Amino acid sequence: MKKFKIRYIIILIAVLILAFNQGSRTLTRRFFEQRKLASDVRNAQYQNALLKKRIYYLENEPSYIERMVRSELNVIAPGEVEYKFASKEAETKAKGEKNEKVGK
Repeated sequence: MKKFKIRYIIILIAVLILAFNQGSRTLTRRFFEQRKLASDVRNAQYQNALLKKRIYYLENEPSYIERMVRSELNVIAPGEVEYKFASKEAETKAKGEKNEKVGK
Protein backbone atom coordinates (compact mmCIF):
# COMPACT_ATOMS: atom_id res chain seq x y z
CA MET A 1 0.00 0.00 0.00
CA LYS A 2 2.79 2.41 0.92
CA LYS A 3 4.70 1.52 -2.29
CA PHE A 4 1.55 2.35 -4.27
CA LYS A 5 1.30 5.87 -2.71
CA ILE A 6 4.98 6.56 -3.30
CA ARG A 7 4.57 5.86 -7.04
CA TYR A 8 1.71 8.36 -7.29
CA ILE A 9 3.66 10.96 -5.34
CA ILE A 10 6.68 10.52 -7.64
CA ILE A 11 4.48 10.77 -10.73
CA LEU A 12 2.77 13.88 -9.32
CA ILE A 13 6.11 15.53 -8.58
CA ALA A 14 7.38 14.72 -12.10
CA VAL A 15 4.23 16.23 -13.65
CA LEU A 16 4.53 19.36 -11.53
CA ILE A 17 8.19 19.78 -12.45
CA LEU A 18 7.37 19.45 -16.14
CA ALA A 19 4.37 21.77 -15.89
CA PHE A 20 6.19 24.56 -14.08
CA ASN A 21 9.54 24.18 -15.81
CA GLN A 22 10.29 27.02 -18.26
CA GLY A 23 12.04 24.64 -20.66
CA SER A 24 9.10 22.28 -21.01
CA ARG A 25 6.68 25.18 -21.57
CA THR A 26 9.00 26.56 -24.25
CA LEU A 27 9.28 23.13 -25.84
CA THR A 28 5.48 22.77 -25.92
CA ARG A 29 5.02 26.26 -27.36
CA ARG A 30 7.62 25.58 -30.07
CA PHE A 31 6.00 22.25 -30.90
CA PHE A 32 2.67 23.96 -31.66
CA GLU A 33 4.45 26.75 -33.54
CA GLN A 34 6.22 24.14 -35.67
CA ARG A 35 2.90 22.46 -36.49
CA LYS A 36 1.42 25.82 -37.53
CA LEU A 37 4.44 26.65 -39.68
CA ALA A 38 4.31 23.22 -41.34
CA SER A 39 0.65 23.86 -42.15
CA ASP A 40 1.55 27.28 -43.58
CA VAL A 41 4.24 25.67 -45.75
CA ARG A 42 1.76 23.12 -47.11
CA ASN A 43 -0.72 25.90 -47.91
CA ALA A 44 1.99 27.94 -49.65
CA GLN A 45 3.06 24.91 -51.70
CA TYR A 46 -0.55 24.31 -52.74
CA GLN A 47 -0.99 27.95 -53.76
CA ASN A 48 2.32 27.79 -55.63
CA ALA A 49 1.14 24.73 -57.59
CA LEU A 50 -2.11 26.51 -58.49
CA LEU A 51 -0.25 29.60 -59.66
CA LYS A 52 2.19 27.51 -61.74
CA LYS A 53 -0.77 25.81 -63.40
CA ARG A 54 -2.38 29.19 -64.07
CA ILE A 55 0.87 30.54 -65.59
CA TYR A 56 1.11 27.48 -67.82
CA TYR A 57 -2.41 28.00 -69.12
CA LEU A 58 -1.86 31.74 -69.59
CA GLU A 59 1.25 31.03 -71.68
CA ASN A 60 -0.17 28.14 -73.74
CA GLU A 61 -3.97 28.49 -73.98
CA PRO A 62 -5.44 31.58 -75.67
CA SER A 63 -8.97 30.54 -74.70
CA TYR A 64 -7.91 30.59 -71.03
CA ILE A 65 -6.82 34.22 -71.35
CA GLU A 66 -10.19 35.10 -72.87
CA ARG A 67 -12.02 33.28 -70.08
CA MET A 68 -9.96 35.08 -67.41
CA VAL A 69 -10.62 38.48 -68.98
CA ARG A 70 -14.34 37.76 -69.15
CA SER A 71 -14.60 36.55 -65.57
CA GLU A 72 -12.24 38.96 -63.77
CA LEU A 73 -12.89 42.14 -65.76
CA ASN A 74 -16.54 41.45 -66.67
CA VAL A 75 -15.87 42.01 -70.38
CA ILE A 76 -18.35 40.91 -73.02
CA ALA A 77 -17.74 40.66 -76.74
CA PRO A 78 -19.54 43.01 -79.16
CA GLY A 79 -22.98 41.68 -80.00
CA GLU A 80 -23.24 39.49 -76.89
CA VAL A 81 -26.04 39.90 -74.37
CA GLU A 82 -25.24 39.59 -70.69
CA TYR A 83 -27.77 37.91 -68.44
CA LYS A 84 -27.71 38.35 -64.68
CA PHE A 85 -29.77 36.19 -62.40
CA ALA A 86 -30.82 37.49 -59.00
CA SER A 87 -30.50 35.26 -55.97
CA LYS A 88 -33.45 34.40 -53.73
CA GLU A 89 -32.14 36.79 -51.05
CA ALA A 90 -32.05 39.70 -53.50
CA GLU A 91 -35.59 38.94 -54.68
CA THR A 92 -36.87 38.76 -51.09
CA LYS A 93 -35.13 42.02 -50.22
CA ALA A 94 -36.53 43.74 -53.32
CA LYS A 95 -40.06 42.56 -52.48
CA GLY A 96 -39.65 43.83 -48.91
CA GLU A 97 -38.54 47.27 -50.13
CA LYS A 98 -41.41 47.34 -52.61
CA ASN A 99 -43.93 46.52 -49.85
CA GLU A 100 -42.47 49.28 -47.65
CA LYS A 101 -42.93 51.85 -50.44
CA VAL A 102 -46.51 50.74 -51.06
CA GLY A 103 -47.32 50.99 -47.33
CA LYS A 104 -46.18 54.64 -47.15
